[in-house]
Order: sequence, then structure tokens, then C-alpha cells
Amino acid sequence: MHPKITPLALIAACCALSTPALFAQPAAPAVPSPAAALSDSGAVEPKYGNGTNIVNARNRDDKPISYRVPTSAGWRTDWPERLEWDLADLKVYAEANAKLGPPALGENRVVFIGDSITENWQRSFATLYPGKKNYIGRGRSSETTQQMLLRFRQDVIDLKPKVLVLLAGTNDIAGNLGRSTDKMIEDNYVSMIDLAELNKIKVVFCTIMPTTRYSWQPSVTDGAARVVVINQWIKKYSATRPGQVFYVDVHSPMVGENNNMNPKFSSDGTHPNATGYALISPLVEQRINEALAAK
Repeated sequence: MHPKITPLALIAACCALSTPALFAQPAAPAVPSPAAALSDSGAVEPKYGNGTNIVNARNRDDKPISYRVPTSAGWRTDWPERLEWDLADLKVYAEANAKLGPPALGENRVVFIGDSITENWQRSFATLYPGKKNYIGRGRSSETTQQMLLRFRQDVIDLKPKVLVLLAGTNDIAGNLGRSTDKMIEDNYVSMIDLAELNKIKVVFCTIMPTTRYSWQPSVTDGAARVVVINQWIKKYSATRPGQVFYVDVHSPMVGENNNMNPKFSSDGTHPNATGYALISPLVEQRINEALAAK
């Protein structure tokens, strides 16, 4: 025979059963495991214990870290390292610019801005342009036109050149800072040219060199074709700004079959070799001289 259960006893029993659930602590958030994987860019991507990349986490509470900065394994380790992040490479030429100082009296300074193609080119200026100490290279490896626009004041305007040589755009097509449309690239060109004109700087506007492939970005397979399209725009746009923009075609002399880079002029399909630089240098200098002579 069961003892009689009163209503008061039943309520007390229910409360006793529910008390642990009421006061239980919430489950601890998942903690990333020490395991980490290298991304395509070389940055370390920490993972949760279940293998999910923190950088791909969907929930804000997961505190995703940035894959755009060099990041070591660990929780939120990118924040201190962001303090050293130099998106536009402003630190690269800061000291050299300070040492360079303003142009000497009567100096016709010429600044070359671009990416690794220009950076490699400027290393041979003493040979390719003997005696032209007024030719100043400001190329930076891997840069896009976005980054050049950000450093345009420091590395071009503040140096007070008479002429700017602009050779850029291939890294935008390669997607070094993400996918760029043709319009995005063209807008960056126009912005740089506008800034140059406001500061009385003539522009020698080079076409993009042909490319066979981007070895660091093999998923981009339409590079050669996109270069041709943007180069057509460069030619047409240059004609709309006579006396300010001086167009030079460095694509045609270096192109091979199927709009690829002629292998005689490059060892990797994108960057010119010494023969390639020797081929284009006098073409560019001719336009520099025309720009300097223009009123």
C-alpha cells in the first residue's frame, strides 16, 4: 500500500527535482585546440577542437580572427599584430623619402610607381638609364592599384616629381587583395591621374604587361585576356587627356602567342627578365621626354 501523497508534498518534490537544472552553470564555450593549419597566404589558421577554422566562424561570439595579417596560432592573437600591419606599405619608402628630400634646382624628377615589375626594374636603373639619378623607383612587390593609391601622396606627390611613370594593375587581376573588377582598377587609375594633375605632375601611362599565368594564384586563368581588355581602356582613356597623360604600349613588344608573355622576355610568365626590361626602357624614356617637354 502506497503512502498518501499530499499536494504540498508533491510541490516540494517537484522543486527538489528542478533545482539542479535551475542553478546549473552554462556550458563552457568551445576552446580552440592548438591544432592549426597554414592558409594559402602562409598565415596560421587556428581551429576549434572539431576542426572548424576560426576564421570561417559564422557566429560573432566565435570571435573570428583575420586571415589578412600574419597570425600565429592561438585565440585572438591577431589584435596585437595588427599594430604592425602596413596595408599600403607606407613604411617601405618612408626613410628613403626623408633622405631624398625635395628636388634640386632645375631637377626634372621622375617617379616610377608600380608593383614587383617596377621594383625589379628600378634595381637596374643605373644600367638602363645611366646618369639619370633623377629617376626614382617606388615599386612594391605584390601591390595592387588600391595600395598604390593609398601611398600616392607619400611616395609620389610629396617627392614633387615633374613626371610619374605608372605601370600597375596585374596584381589586381591576380586577386592579391581579393577579386577586382575592371571598373575598380580603372577607377584607381583615374584617381591617381587626377591627383597627379592637381599637383602639376605629367603621367606616362603604361599598359599592363602580358602574362601567361600567375604562379602564386593558379586559379586565375583569364589573366591574359583581362590584360588585353584593360589595356584597350588605357589607350582610349589616355587619348581623352592630351598634354597630361602620355600613353606607352609595353604589352605589344613583349606579347607572344594567345596574348601570353613571350618566353624570351620572362622566366615565370609574368615578370620581365633583363632582355624584357632592356626592350621597354627606351620606349618609356621617349614618353618621359615628351612629358617633360609638354607645357
